[in-house]
Amino acid sequence: MLTLSKLRKIAADVQAYSDKVDVIEHLKDAYDIDIDPDTDEEHVKILSDSLEKLPPELVKDCGIKTLGFEDLGPSREYYPNHGRYKDNTLYLNQQIIDSPVLIVDSDSGAAANKFDQTLYHELGHGWDDVHGKDGTELSLQKEWMRLSGWSKSPIPGYKRVIIQELGTPVLKGEYYYSPDAGFTRFYARRNPYDDFADSFSYYVAGMKSFLPANKIAYLDKHLSKYFTGR
Repeated sequence: MLTLSKLRKIAADVQAYSDKVDVIEHLKDAYDIDIDPDTDEEHVKILSDSLEKLPPELVKDCGIKTLGFEDLGPSREYYPNHGRYKDNTLYLNQQIIDSPVLIVDSDSGAAANKFDQTLYHELGHGWDDVHGKDGTELSLQKEWMRLSGWSKSPIPGYKRVIIQELGTPVLKGEYYYSPDAGFTRFYARRNPYDDFADSFSYYVAGMKSFLPANKIAYLDKHLSKYFTGR
């Protein structure tokens, strides 16, 4: 026999599922993104709140068509397990949702939590891929590469990232960069495409004080149109 408490629990579960479906449909309408229907309702809500901080047309133009969550292990600062993007599909590490990290721009007062920054970084990879030319990402074209002096080959005085986090393989940067280059954070020094995606993430979050002037000028050229009137 169903007790009153069980009936209330069933009713609450049905309402929660209905609310989740409504949010998923909204995300499809607003951003043209299909959300994995098995995604936890809390994750769907957090995703929706994060995306709503950005202009819808900007999100659409990043080309992400499918989005879901996976458990990719404990979130680390440098090792790339925060999310994975490939062929217009994005999966985020569900463990970043509980990260206490909050990034604040001391100039503008804008702030982003770890989930926001990670999502926007992965959207940046999508933008980089979709808006490339002749099958080559924007970040590997001369206009972006020269901003940090990126080079596949060693150059005297240039630097290359080498990272060793406990419990992960040694990570060596595939590219060398100028000692005069400016970056959002250490992670962005790994290669030109993470440099691009990270610069994109801080820019769209309104945290431009983390960016060097030459990268702000580059992103203004490509992205400022989305923020007119905001």
